[in-house]
Amino acid sequence: MIIKVLDRAAMGFDLDFDILSEIGELVVFDTTSEDELLERVSDADILVINKIKITDDVMRSAKKLKLICVFATGYDNIDIRFAKENNIAVCNVPAYSTDSVTLFTIANVLHLYTHLSEYKRHVTSGKYTEEGKPNKLTPIYHELRGKTWGIVGFGNIGRAVAKVAEAFGANVIVNKKTPIDEYRCVDIDTLCKESDIITLHCPLTDITRGMIDSRRLSLMKRDVVLVNEARGAVTDEDAVAKAIINKEIGAFGSDVYTKEPFDKKHPFAEIMNLDNVCLTPHSAWGAYEARIRCLNIIKSNIMSYIKGETQNRVDI
Repeated sequence: MIIKVLDRAAMGFDLDFDILSEIGELVVFDTTSEDELLERVSDADILVINKIKITDDVMRSAKKLKLICVFATGYDNIDIRFAKENNIAVCNVPAYSTDSVTLFTIANVLHLYTHLSEYKRHVTSGKYTEEGKPNKLTPIYHELRGKTWGIVGFGNIGRAVAKVAEAFGANVIVNKKTPIDEYRCVDIDTLCKESDIITLHCPLTDITRGMIDSRRLSLMKRDVVLVNEARGAVTDEDAVAKAIINKEIGAFGSDVYTKEPFDKKHPFAEIMNLDNVCLTPHSAWGAYEARIRCLNIIKSNIMSYIKGETQNRVDI
């Protein structure tokens, strides 16, 4: 059985993929280009991928392919319909990154909410020393107690963020498909109107695609902090950039983008150096502990498949 890891660079060079060699012959590639992809999958029984797109053409070229393991929770880069129709199993790794993404979400919110960039620069620029004043209190920042924190998407990550928000004394409101009694659940427009902080944690679907558009941005408070830890396409990125430039919202943070990495023509290229913008390179999921957990679950997924079990199968 041949197991091929196609894009190790996206998963971290500090991980030991040799644990998979206990299952079969292991071949690891740091990266795989489109030109290399079809040849590399041709003799693979199992593929382990992170961001590589596995289309119907790729699967047609992989005559021996039995199982695709995605080193992630999301699997929108795989043609699930074709896999199902051709008896190719697909496994993801749910919930492995909850603590990691929660940590990054909170860090991004606090960074923006406290104007940390401006305060740090006041010291590193030498102004703190030169001006001779013992403190600086502008730009003004506020406590979180009593503020409204809106959470869009309430899976494991949304729930974990809610608990931290409550620990700061914030009032949590939630937008989710199925209302719950634990928190006040509201429609997305109400959440946009009422929230001082909005964090996005929903999957990308036909309903959520472009959900944060110019109309909903216009509903938000002018000092709102908006942070996207879901998928880039959940927001209208052009509209978000314009809202920041026109000072229609207070601050924006994101770890995800429609195109990753985004290029110099992307709307965020114009705003990325602003103090009220914090953009990170799709890193929120990747704490070391989370990646170790993910790799171990992938091994378990493969073993489960070999035994005829269906652990973490997303194709059935």
